Amino acid sequence: MSFRIAVIGDIDAATGFSLAGVLHAYVHTERGMTLARLSELLANEEIGLLLITHRVAEELGAEFGRMLRAKRMLPVVLKIPDKTGYMPKVDELYELIKRAVGAEVVVKAEGS
Repeated sequence: MSFRIAVIGDIDAATGFSLAGVLHAYVHTERGMTLARLSELLANEEIGLLLITHRVAEELGAEFGRMLRAKRMLPVVLKIPDKTGYMPKVDELYELIKRAVGAEVVVKAEGS
């Protein structure tokens, strides 16, 4: 079975991913509508990866966290930076990799 990618973000993120071929790209405009769309995407068995911008995830607040804790294994939800490059102080992907590997992964450039 092949899975699809979904994106929730600002107009630039949704447009960019749509142009790249993502069929499920949604623009966050209002909190209630976005939470409803998020609920639909988390229940959709075709979706394997859900990308959401950090700012949108933060705006959704505690309800977003509750929805993630209640979801099944798929889709994998990954927060991404928006066009401004905004990222919170804690890199969640880095922390996820660190927990999965069981050690801190450090990448050094040659000659360093």
